[in-house]
Amino acid sequence: MNKLEESLKVQHILQEIDRLIGEMVHLRGQVSALKSSTAQAGRSVRERDYFGMWADREDMEGQSAREWLEYLRVQQWTRY
Repeated sequence: MNKLEESLKVQHILQEIDRLIGEMVHLRGQVSALKSSTAQAGRSVRERDYFGMWADREDMEGQSAREWLEYLRVQQWTRY
């Protein structure tokens, strides 16, 4: 095998390694997404990160979300 053939073969092998690394990164991302969605699916809504994000609002204190929404609608839609 001459130097040119050897150089081309090395270049081909390196390109294949780069392609495989890219494919592995892509597949790892898919696995991470599946793990995340599976973990989320097994948890109750109350355990999710977004649950209760407005729980400490003073204007909602003592009201259900529905009551608070009705109050907002009246406030916003009533013409004075």
